[in-house]
Amino acid sequence: MTFEEKSSVTPFPSSRPTLDRWLALVVRYWASNMDVIHSRGAYWPGFGYTDREKAELRSIAQKFSFFEYCVWVALFVALFLAILVAIMLVGENRLSYAAGGEMSHVPAALFFLSFALEALASLSMGFPLAMLASAALAGRIFHVADSDLPDAPTTAHYFHKLWFQITRMAIIVVVAVIPLAMYVPWDSKYLVIVRMVIPFLSPAVASLTTAYYFSARLQRNDRNAKRNN
Repeated sequence: MTFEEKSSVTPFPSSRPTLDRWLALVVRYWASNMDVIHSRGAYWPGFGYTDREKAELRSIAQKFSFFEYCVWVALFVALFLAILVAIMLVGENRLSYAAGGEMSHVPAALFFLSFALEALASLSMGFPLAMLASAALAGRIFHVADSDLPDAPTTAHYFHKLWFQITRMAIIVVVAVIPLAMYVPWDSKYLVIVRMVIPFLSPAVASLTTAYYFSARLQRNDRNAKRNN
C-alpha cells in the first residue's frame, strides 16, 4: 500500500511588488487630501484635475477613515522636516568646504545658487520621498490590503501627475523666492515682520487647517448619508 505525500504548505498568492505597493499607498492618501479640497469647491493652484479624475480620487478616498489620513499627514510632516534639514546641512557643509571653512568667503552668487539647488531638491525630491516613506509606514500601521489599493495603471497615472505638479511648483517657488532673497535686505522691515509674524501664526494656521479638513470630511459624510437615505 502506497501513500501519496501531499504538501501541507499552501503557497501564498502573489502580491504586488514593494515599490508598486508604496506608490499605490501614496496615491491612496493623496486622493484623500485632494478630495477634501474638491469637496469644498476649493482649488490648489498647480494641482488641477478633470471632473473624471476628481470622481476617481473621491472613490479612492472613501475606502478608508479620516483618522488614517491624519496619521499619514503627521508622519509626512515629520519625515519631510527631517529630509529638509538633512538636505540643508549637506548643502551648507559642501558650500563651507568649497570656501575653505569660511562661509564669509562664499560669493553671493554661489550662495544663492546653492540655496536654489537646496530648495529645488527639497521640494522636487524630498517632498515625494517623504510622501513615499510616510505612506509605507501608514500602510503598515493600518495593515492596508493590496485589494484596497488603486490598481497599477491608476497608480502610475496619478503618481506621475503628482510628481510633475510638485516639480513644477518647486521651480516656480525657487524662481520667485531667489530674487526676493537676493534683492531684499535681510534687515528690511518686510522680512523682519515676516520673521516675527510667522511663528505666532503657525499654531493658528495649523489649527484652522485641521478644522478645515475635518469639517470637509463631516460635510461629505453627511451628504453621502442623505443620498443613501
